[in-house]
Amino acid sequence: MKAIIGIWDGHDAGVALVVDGTTRFAANEERYTRRKLEVGFPARSLAEAMRHVPPGAEVHYAVTTSDPAKCLTRFIPSLKESYYRLRRRKDFPGALYSLKRRFKYGFTQLPPSSFFQAYTRAYFAKKLGVPRERVTLIDHHEAHAARAAFGTKWDGPAAIMTLDGIGDGLSGSFWRLERGQLTRLNTIRGRDSLGLFFEHVTTQMGMRELEDEGKVMALATLASPVPDAENPFLKWFTLGADDNGYPTIGCSIAPMRMASAIARVAWHWPREQVCYMAQRTLEILVPAIAARITKATGVQNLGYAGGVASNIKVNRLIRLYSGASRFFVFPHMGDGGLAIGAAWAAGARSGTVPHPLPHLFLGTDFDGAFIHRETEKLAQQLGVSVRRPDDIVAETARLIAEGQVVMWYQGAMELGPRALGHRSILARPDSLEVKDDLNLRLKRRVWFQPFCPSMLASEALRLLSDYRPSDENPYMTCGFQVRKDMLPRIVGVVGPDGSCRPQMVSDAALSRYRQLLGAIGQRTGVGVVLNTSFNLHGEPVVNTPAEAIDTWWRSEVEHLVIDDMLLQKHPA
Repeated sequence: MKAIIGIWDGHDAGVALVVDGTTRFAANEERYTRRKLEVGFPARSLAEAMRHVPPGAEVHYAVTTSDPAKCLTRFIPSLKESYYRLRRRKDFPGALYSLKRRFKYGFTQLPPSSFFQAYTRAYFAKKLGVPRERVTLIDHHEAHAARAAFGTKWDGPAAIMTLDGIGDGLSGSFWRLERGQLTRLNTIRGRDSLGLFFEHVTTQMGMRELEDEGKVMALATLASPVPDAENPFLKWFTLGADDNGYPTIGCSIAPMRMASAIARVAWHWPREQVCYMAQRTLEILVPAIAARITKATGVQNLGYAGGVASNIKVNRLIRLYSGASRFFVFPHMGDGGLAIGAAWAAGARSGTVPHPLPHLFLGTDFDGAFIHRETEKLAQQLGVSVRRPDDIVAETARLIAEGQVVMWYQGAMELGPRALGHRSILARPDSLEVKDDLNLRLKRRVWFQPFCPSMLASEALRLLSDYRPSDENPYMTCGFQVRKDMLPRIVGVVGPDGSCRPQMVSDAALSRYRQLLGAIGQRTGVGVVLNTSFNLHGEPVVNTPAEAIDTWWRSEVEHLVIDDMLLQKHPA
């Protein structure tokens, strides 16, 4: 029995455990340190992963990214911490801020060399206390590609596309998956990065890079459209193809000069229109890139990962116009998913093709007896009511149908940034009042950032105008347009442009969450719920029952469901 532990020690650090091709555990360090998007060596999630290693298993490690910039932060960890605090707006920038940023964007373009690759293996071998032979080094974009390739089951060969900020000197790559083997076809240089471009726009709009890019996408929907001929960003990029027809892209603005170039554009345009032009640039270029790789490889399956893949409006256009009959986006698409990609890539190299994920509930799971003891103890300390209704699903559905917000905690923790029904805050999807209350008082998000719906998969055809039977979307990775006649039924989870990012829950699923959607459908006529992650503003999603109760207690939400227990602050 062979166990591979994947480790990522950068932005949104994390760990994954794969045993003989089956993923047994995967989580990000933030869930254990309680610092959102944690950086650095993921010691706590590694300790949790080790608890899941079967007795007698031979443990190997897969690590990723060995460019000089990443190696420097391993050698001087304080650099990583200072950038984390600055990026998350915990510290103020100093007098040399602009100079440091120019150096950063120049330095990160340097590719790895044999020296830095050797240093990375030696660093992790020493950190883990194992021989170097048990540490496999995986290229940054190979780790991205492995997730898109092996995260689902394909009916034949697949084209794989990765688009990211930058890693190991590259910002993108193209691959072919056939018979369990990944073959790299072409790459995109770091200086031509669409991800860095969007990151710079996010910063220039006064938002946090590597965190608030979704706000840029959302704000773009509120802008008066700008004709493509007047969009200066589009003029910066050139889309082409190599001799084999594989996509190429060039950017006339170097990353070190990107910030000042965007600032000049922003001086002349309203903020909403700057966001619109940046979003429009991705919406034109990325689907065109996807169409070219699909055509060049001659296959109908397309997999996608990397930070740019978090843009669900672009993903919608790829789904509709790339020419692929099957399109899959790995749900933890950014760097936070690199650990699982590294483990899968290492397994595939050694001849063990990873098994597709049946679900994303791969984090810590707590014993039912422990959950009950912990909940009863903490509830007694707080002086709140605990009930165990005969039918917790029916009782929760009643509360939601009556307009109540319910915090919902079930089973193992989800992997990734999206709440998928195990760590969720739930409400009716048809109330603007509830939506605004959640945004302004509980989540404290910007008002223009929409919430997402969870829906029964059988509701998709009735609710969504561009849904096709092949469009599986169980992980909220693609956008869809809502039918105009159905907008009032789910207005609380629809953006200004009439789109939504749904989680489609299979009607055949046996989960309590699927039962809840069915029960809500019986009461309201539509099997949909507003679903947002179980956390307060600026905090990671809850992990333990104690964290769930603490977060609930500090919120203004009246009801909390943990397993089959209902907690209420002010019993009637």
